Amino acid sequence: MTTHAAHTIAEQIHGHFERFTASERKLAQILLSNYPISGLSTVADFSSQAGVSAPTVLRFVGKLGFSGYPQFQAKLRQELEERLRSPLSKNQRPDAVHPQKRDGLLPQFSEMASANIHDSLEGLSPAEFDRAAALIADTKRPVHILGGRLSGALAHYLYEHLRTIRPRVHQISGQNSFLTDHLLDMGKRHTLVAFDVRRYQDDIVRFAQTAHQQGVNVVLVTDQWLSPIARFAKHIFPLRIETGTTWDSAAAIVVFIEALLEATGQKNWQSTRRRIEQLEHLRDG
Repeated sequence: MTTHAAHTIAEQIHGHFERFTASERKLAQILLSNYPISGLSTVADFSSQAGVSAPTVLRFVGKLGFSGYPQFQAKLRQELEERLRSPLSKNQRPDAVHPQKRDGLLPQFSEMASANIHDSLEGLSPAEFDRAAALIADTKRPVHILGGRLSGALAHYLYEHLRTIRPRVHQISGQNSFLTDHLLDMGKRHTLVAFDVRRYQDDIVRFAQTAHQQGVNVVLVTDQWLSPIARFAKHIFPLRIETGTTWDSAAAIVVFIEALLEATGQKNWQSTRRRIEQLEHLRDG
């Protein structure tokens, strides 16, 4: 039987954003802009940051399923701890999955990865997904793709497929000291797709922030605890990576990339088809 992990507060907000009142949306935006730190302040401070009343804060946390503000903050603190877990600490958790404790690792891991995929895609806003796909499909806007030490492989996967679909696609890679060189040619008509998952990389965050300051539209692909890039990203896609094992799973991120590629290709299908036909002709010699 597949186990579905509890959603993070960030996931709940993204999945139900359109149900909030205008005042509650202000709270959601403040929380996501500095997640989860903003929610760890007092009710008075949190309400002041958003310019709403204290009762509005309590209604907001109630809509998220909490009986009160202390329970809401306890959940945020738990998430903060999860963000910082290393492979060793994940393996030492009481609920960690070990082959000798289960009827084999593969069936259990398959269930958890499948649950991550289902819960991740189910929790995303279809409208925001469509807007991000339209942005990435706009051939007037160059697209730059960036990932970290491990998420760079996911960035490359998107890059190799996206450059078949449309022109002017660039992968940002290289030594940290050379990353900033790519910023020279990035501006308001450009889009950056950034991949950043827990144990977030400072150099990736700094690059994305500088790009944002230069007017670049930032699309963030992250985990359920949210990279700091969420503070300024135009579109945010939190995807579930935890499996209860030593290593996180990229299964949900890969499926999201494939869905994004399909949506992007369909936006300009005639152009996409011509590019694929031309590429096949070139490969055939």
